[in-house]
Amino acid sequence: MTKIIQGRAILLEGPSGRGKTFSYRNLNQKNTLLINVERKALSFKGGSNFPQLKPKTIKEIFDCLDQYSTNPNVEQLVMDSFSAFSDLLVNESRILKTGWDVWSYYNQKIYDFFAKLKKFADNGKHVIILGHDEVINDEDGAGIRRLKTKGNEWQGVTEKEFDIVLWADAKVEEEGKVNYQFVTQTNGKTPAKSPVDMLPIRMPNDLQLVLDAIKKYDV
Repeated sequence: MTKIIQGRAILLEGPSGRGKTFSYRNLNQKNTLLINVERKALSFKGGSNFPQLKPKTIKEIFDCLDQYSTNPNVEQLVMDSFSAFSDLLVNESRILKTGWDVWSYYNQKIYDFFAKLKKFADNGKHVIILGHDEVINDEDGAGIRRLKTKGNEWQGVTEKEFDIVLWADAKVEEEGKVNYQFVTQTNGKTPAKSPVDMLPIRMPNDLQLVLDAIKKYDV
């Protein structure tokens, strides 16, 4: 019986300046599709050489996802970022719809987006989505981090669409050097999660190391 390899859906979230974009510097550019919704310069040496698409509309983003989900030359998809995608979708929703229909349209498109990501994973490709987080207070008034989204329906539940959630952390060490890391398991305040024994609780900020660990884990 042929073993079916399932791709992993990975969310990398955290505040601005925590090295989220820097984290995909070591991915193989030959088989990585970067959808740069932020339309920004990449924050690592040689970033200008990284093959990327810069869609300007939701339709262009969806067309990219449809086109490359079965492309044998693409093994992993990176989208930078969900936050920019969400902002773009809100603007489009307000242009096309009015009243409550704005958020009905928005919520349906978010659902469609995750359905397209699942198609990538079903085809054995890894999906990596970057996004900014926000802090909310729980019933005890404690600050809990979660992916920043628009509207109400997807708030606090977006992380469930992903197999792995990495939280981007950064610590300033001696002589001002910044140590960028991934947190892979929750401490009750971050939404980080990963399969048991796949990743260390803290690890270097390098998505290629994550993909290597997934490959070893899923053998």
